[in-house]
Amino acid sequence: MSQEQRMKKRKKKRRIRLYIIAFVFVYLIFRSVPSLFAAGSKTKTPERSAVEDKISTEAIIVRKEYVYEADGQGKVKLLQKEGERIPVGTKIAELTLLDNTSTLKQKLTELDDKIATLTKTEAENKPIKNDKKKVEENIDNIINDIQLNISQGDYEQAEILKDKLSIYSDKKGDISNDNNLINQSLDSLRKQREQIVNQINNHFVNYFAKESGIVSYKIDGYEDVYSFNNIEECRYSDFKEQTNKQKIISNNDKVKSSEPIFKVINNFEWYMIIKIEDVKDIDTYEEADSIFLTGKDIDGELKGRIKKINVDNGKGLIVCKFDRDFEYYYDKRHIDVDIVKYRYDGYKISSESVVELNGVKGVYIKDISGIIKFRPIKILKEDDEFTYISIGDKNNNINIEGKDKPVRTVAQFDEILLNTKKAEEGMLVD
Repeated sequence: MSQEQRMKKRKKKRRIRLYIIAFVFVYLIFRSVPSLFAAGSKTKTPERSAVEDKISTEAIIVRKEYVYEADGQGKVKLLQKEGERIPVGTKIAELTLLDNTSTLKQKLTELDDKIATLTKTEAENKPIKNDKKKVEENIDNIINDIQLNISQGDYEQAEILKDKLSIYSDKKGDISNDNNLINQSLDSLRKQREQIVNQINNHFVNYFAKESGIVSYKIDGYEDVYSFNNIEECRYSDFKEQTNKQKIISNNDKVKSSEPIFKVINNFEWYMIIKIEDVKDIDTYEEADSIFLTGKDIDGELKGRIKKINVDNGKGLIVCKFDRDFEYYYDKRHIDVDIVKYRYDGYKISSESVVELNGVKGVYIKDISGIIKFRPIKILKEDDEFTYISIGDKNNNINIEGKDKPVRTVAQFDEILLNTKKAEEGMLVD
């Protein structure tokens, strides 16, 4: 073989080696692209979080409220602190009257009418105390007279007859007891009359609590509008927009006749009327169920019981009863609330990390060996920024539709890929 042929042969072998090296180099470059992508991907572990499904709405607080009004024009002196819990008989306020005693005189006239009626009843009762038939006739006559006065709008006379009726009612078995009742009623009325006469003469009125509860000088004008007595009859249409017309009575304020001075609120039992825009949101609730409320106007979490659910053309109201934490709400009327429908433990992950593979939603994670793997997830709640997912059972398994057996989901320390645009299962992460 000539030297020239040997040179050509060497050059040919050299080119072949270069081709092989170039091919291997290019192959390695293409093979390493997924790893290069994965190496540049950011990851984040899931964050443990309580997941809640809430209905944000508004509510009206309804209480047993007893409003005390001024018996005339005058200057009021307040003797108890705002929000203080007081027993029956506690002296709450004093009113120094400024000449006008017309309201007291009206009360005196009403008392005189009652005393005259009971005195007459006492006289009528003596000759018939053993005549049950006569007593029954008197009861029937009084009832008829009450109905007649109500139909004619004479409510004052109807009220007097009610007192007279109470003397006869349920006493047909032992008529002799009636005289005792009459005497007790007369004694009480005469004492009240004496007090009012003294108040008129001295231009001075004392106010005592007729019930126990919390005393408040904040009068918002809705005490009768949202009455405890008709709370179960409330409808969605009754939920009206409120205006802020709260008035606070201060010490030494001048008040007009019949103007509210203070109120005593029963603190053992109170209610909320909760507005529901779509009754489908509360289709899992039934009367007597427990209900949990949170929100900016709620102190922590408030637990109550559903007393009534009223539905009106797809909208409705929930009437809830409460028996605790009243001190936080005694002076509030209209508040914003969140109804907590359910609460679960879950994980909070970035919404951008959620992908779909073969019809199943999940995330890509980097396992301990650096390989990208797909983990299915069960979404509990999601928004634009975060998605809340189930933690699964104690082995981090969840049930997926179409799968016969539970499958592994995200665990607490899994590293979840945030950039999933070019991620694929099996990619290697350095």
